[in-house]
Amino acid sequence: MASADTGPLLGGRFRLGKPLGKGSQGELFFATDTKAKGADATEVVVKRLTPRGTWKSFELFEREAKVLSQLRHAGVPRHYATIEEPPGTFNLVMQFVPGENLRELAQRRRLSEVELRDILIRCLEILDYLHTRSPPVIHRDIKPSNIVRSSDGRCSLVDFGGVLDNTRDKGGSTIVGTFGYMAPEQLHGQVTPAADIYSLGATMVALAGGIEPEDVPRKGLRMDLAKALPSLEPTFRHVLEEMTETDPDKRPQRAREVVALLAKAKPARTARDERTVRPGSSERALTRQPTQELGPRKLFGDVQEPLGTLLRIGVLGFGASGWAGMMGIRLSLAIVIGIASVFAFPARTRLRGVGKELDTMLSEGQGGFLDMMKGAMARRP
Repeated sequence: MASADTGPLLGGRFRLGKPLGKGSQGELFFATDTKAKGADATEVVVKRLTPRGTWKSFELFEREAKVLSQLRHAGVPRHYATIEEPPGTFNLVMQFVPGENLRELAQRRRLSEVELRDILIRCLEILDYLHTRSPPVIHRDIKPSNIVRSSDGRCSLVDFGGVLDNTRDKGGSTIVGTFGYMAPEQLHGQVTPAADIYSLGATMVALAGGIEPEDVPRKGLRMDLAKALPSLEPTFRHVLEEMTETDPDKRPQRAREVVALLAKAKPARTARDERTVRPGSSERALTRQPTQELGPRKLFGDVQEPLGTLLRIGVLGFGASGWAGMMGIRLSLAIVIGIASVFAFPARTRLRGVGKELDTMLSEGQGGFLDMMKGAMARRP
């Protein structure tokens, strides 16, 4: 990327370059980090905003800067600085994400079903990270142009100009999103992680069918995907139908619920053929289809070594102790319930039901400790 270093120097560090386009809030510019050292990237992106008339745009801009500064994920642009320069003009400096957004990619060529599944899995991993923050971080404007795919297949979610870090947009009823990709409940101010699930599903529909979601045939309010995507593998199409369910209560609420649905779906019929590079193709083939699960995130990935390793060892020991403790309690509970059932004949069924509920709860606790151990042992991506 040539950033044409001809613009002003922001904050005594970032040299503004050529215009890149417009984001949801403000104009985008290439820029160069003049103080980058070693392996640090010198290329950055600057979003500039000069509020005019209303301060709502500035509120969204400020929220984007705040949220990005708190996120650390390979699929989310890193926040570097927020600079007011000149006075009244606000500059959000972010990591430059190399690659091509999915709208441009889909206009250039048709994406295969293997690629669609791969993109979906990678985006679900990003949403899992965002939605499990406290409070949850909701993007609110997922669409093909806001997903960037690099040459090695990695995906990044960009343009957090409509991000929400709470379940309600307090102080107003501003609608944020793009019609067609926006979950129906967003029109009424109801925003939960399930809204992002809908938007990602609509994005996959658009990529699979080469059609905007608002142009998809309907059955009532729902997209008729059987009619719009007849050649798509039926079980994969069912996953997209679940993601684009108009009733938010019937839609998957978490990214991991979608992954569970994908695990039950049949693999793409042409997966083996599509893993091979076609002559003349400039795209890198997928050497293998990703497993249908979200990999563990490495704990303390941003902590300098060797402190990070020591912390992970501590967490690993705590997780192992907790897992073993939960297992001991489950075994003891099973013995107690079994003995009590012999002497409590009239209430035997009820007693066993209570025991099953307690065992389920303890099993979930074991799963939490297991996830903790996996995170401690995960390698740096």
